[in-house]
Amino acid sequence: MDASEFDIQTNNFFQWASKDAKLWISDKVKLVGTRDGDQGRYMVASQDISKGEKLFEVPRGSALNVATFSLSTRDKKVYNKLTTEVGHWEGLIIAILYEFKVMNRNSQWWPYFEVLPEPARLNSLMYWTDEELEHLKPSGVCERVDREGAEEMYARVTKYIEDLEITELANITWDEFMHVASIIMAYSFDMERPDYEDSDEEIEEEDEEEDEEGGKNTVWKDGYFKSMVPMADMLNSDTQKCNANLTYSSEALIMVAVADIPNGEQIYNNYGDYSNSELLRRYGYVEWSGSKFDCGEMPLDTLLKAIGVCLEAPRELVDKLVEILSHDSDIVEDILEGEPLVMESYDCFLDGQILPECATLVQILTIALQLPEIQQYDEKMLSGYLQRIIKRVIKTVNSEKITKKCLQVWKTASDARLQDYPSHSFREPSPDHVALTGDSLRRRMAECVLQSEVQSLQNCFSSLEQNSKIIEDQQLLDMVLKRKQTEEKGRQKQQKRLKK
Repeated sequence: MDASEFDIQTNNFFQWASKDAKLWISDKVKLVGTRDGDQGRYMVASQDISKGEKLFEVPRGSALNVATFSLSTRDKKVYNKLTTEVGHWEGLIIAILYEFKVMNRNSQWWPYFEVLPEPARLNSLMYWTDEELEHLKPSGVCERVDREGAEEMYARVTKYIEDLEITELANITWDEFMHVASIIMAYSFDMERPDYEDSDEEIEEEDEEEDEEGGKNTVWKDGYFKSMVPMADMLNSDTQKCNANLTYSSEALIMVAVADIPNGEQIYNNYGDYSNSELLRRYGYVEWSGSKFDCGEMPLDTLLKAIGVCLEAPRELVDKLVEILSHDSDIVEDILEGEPLVMESYDCFLDGQILPECATLVQILTIALQLPEIQQYDEKMLSGYLQRIIKRVIKTVNSEKITKKCLQVWKTASDARLQDYPSHSFREPSPDHVALTGDSLRRRMAECVLQSEVQSLQNCFSSLEQNSKIIEDQQLLDMVLKRKQTEEKGRQKQQKRLKK
């Protein structure tokens, strides 16, 4: 596609949006962009815009979803199945495939389809080869590229198409499915059903990852339509520069300025509180100067190895303590109230924040492994001591105190984790990314992700060292042992009273 065709499609889409799709668009904004570079199409202010001003308004009927696509409006059976039996993702995939492949140029959304990116311009991680994904190691994002889950969803989509007897879509290929699924991942919005009330239905809470897998949640159950919203998805996202936000009314979706926007400035939405690694996985881009929500991951195994080294403890004993912390019902249900303390990895954020579960776990194990003759304790004794340690450590960590050994463990673990990263991860991002394409662009984006993670990990250790009050291990250990002695004396007094 040459530049002139790109501009023609942009203008056609803008005209379609304001006339056929009946969007209201402020005369203070315009849609611009080039095919070259990584910005694509985007919206800028053509006049000064004040905070609170409406930028554009999209009627609900102009959004593409399982309720508005042409087959669903003609066939009640299709509508009922897609809203009550089929997952959000599968339903919208079928709707888009039908409009794009069956209705094609007769689709009311055709000018919109023409400005959505073709597969060659998508860089979400599902499109990366195994060799390209190697550039992202040791980032944990590699483990979140769920190709197996995508294949299962593809099988469900083809089965639903067969059940609905949509013969025109009988031969949907994997590549076609992947293109549409990636478009949904990058550009869709969850549009609330205006007729939905939480009190009408019993809602089972599902996390976002379960929703991404599809097949479990439905429009009728969850009260929203996963939708393609023309114009709303033309805004680029930036966690640092966000100046607009999509709001909902019973009749429309409204983009509103959340800050003053000077003439000529780009208008940015925010896709969510995502790190660069997640922005790349989901949407196929990175923020070159770093996301506001960047984080690195500290694997549990790295922490446990550091604990073993610093406390000179055998790994079998460390693993035994972790097993008790993970599965002992008195600890998990009564003390931790069902909140998991042991995880596969822990996020370490750019602003220096460490998950409290992580700091608590390290401090618990550090103190537990200093108990006298701990290797002689059976599981019941270990559980009893751990219960006392947890209660004391939670208070200690909440008051921003850690012990010297705990800080030593953190330094050892941080050093070990940083050694996993290649040397280029410790350099500033290169400024030459704009002219890159294909594998060169993906390699540079991978480098940017690793640089963001390294910075986050470094900041977390620095923050822990500078902002925590460091106390002697013996001080905390004495508190635990004193509590143990106090409890034993209490039991002895109780037993004497019972004998009398």
